[in-house]
Amino acid sequence: MIKSRETNNRKSFLFPIIALFSLTFSAVLALIVVGGEEAIYKLQQLNFIPDEKTICIDPGHGGESSGAVYGNRYEEDDNLRLSLLVRDILTDRGYTVVMTRDNDSDVSLAERCKIANKARASLFVSIHRNSSSSEKATGMEMWVHSSKPTDDTLLAQNILDSLETVGISENRGIHSGYRDGADKNYYINRNTKMPSVLAEIGFISNEKDNKDFDENIEKYAKAIADGIELTLKEMNGQ
Repeated sequence: MIKSRETNNRKSFLFPIIALFSLTFSAVLALIVVGGEEAIYKLQQLNFIPDEKTICIDPGHGGESSGAVYGNRYEEDDNLRLSLLVRDILTDRGYTVVMTRDNDSDVSLAERCKIANKARASLFVSIHRNSSSSEKATGMEMWVHSSKPTDDTLLAQNILDSLETVGISENRGIHSGYRDGADKNYYINRNTKMPSVLAEIGFISNEKDNKDFDENIEKYAKAIADGIELTLKEMNGQ
């Protein structure tokens, strides 16, 4: 009888725990189903505590992934050149800068996000060059998650505003989602746990944008760094 009573007590103790777990799991599952991309994005940020002085800079493409190509010009090279300058400026200002790559190497999208998340970066900026079948397409644009998170949008706006002070061919604004559908997302915007932006720094398929890029690369780097720093201050109420 004693053994039977102990067993029943154990069952009585476990039942509410199992029930609570089931309810929690069901609630999370329902949130994902109903909320879609936005819910997934918010759930992965739970319990994430960023390091306020750490920033992740992601030079797009690299290695076998050259990105857009225009004549002898490769996007992967432009992305890295600009990203390294941004890194140096932020480092000089006392920030810890984590790079997803600092040479011409292959780094998967999953690994890029893993690097940023593991470093507990406060912000993630992925630097790219745009491209079009029309050589007339010009300008800079920023891409954020489809749910248009406040801090992500703030980061995009601050970088774009700062770049505009240097001088750009066209301000193409802030876009959310993915170029092939507003209900989709760029992988890095969907899988980083901190505010992120994919920055298209001019069209590699446009001669003027390339000329501006080469002549103003150091100014562009400072503008991006300024936008990042301003965002960190505003996020922390400074």
